[in-house]
Amino acid sequence: MKVIFLDVDGVMNSIDNEWLDLKCVDNLHMIVKATDAKVVITSSWRTGWYKEAEKKHMVSPEMAALEHAMNDLGMEIYDKTRPQLGGIMDFRGNQIKDYIEDHSPIESFVVIDDIFFPDFGQFEDRLVLTDFDEGGLTMERAQEAIYILNHA
Repeated sequence: MKVIFLDVDGVMNSIDNEWLDLKCVDNLHMIVKATDAKVVITSSWRTGWYKEAEKKHMVSPEMAALEHAMNDLGMEIYDKTRPQLGGIMDFRGNQIKDYIEDHSPIESFVVIDDIFFPDFGQFEDRLVLTDFDEGGLTMERAQEAIYILNHA
């Protein structure tokens, strides 16, 4: 299985559309089509998304908008990383590392985020950094993610 660990703020939105930039959704679709990767949400927005059908009524408006836009293009949110542990330095990289360990085998993965967290060094060769002010997940960043997923 190939996995896209996806942040939302600064990745799926941009200065052009602070809510949800459909160009970014199109670029995510390009990645999924080229790699057949599954989307796992790492964003703090993940707390407002539920995989279980009986909890779908509890999905936040932000995550519902993202999920709907993805579904319109034939994509789905596959899963989300675990909640942040309280009281300790538990950054996004540790949550991703735990996901990989708990969901083996993962043949390839990419981390798409707009922030370089202190524990992202372990994923430096699999990290695609985006920028809210430069359009979020641009076509160039999407192509970088495709290369990582298909060649790393």
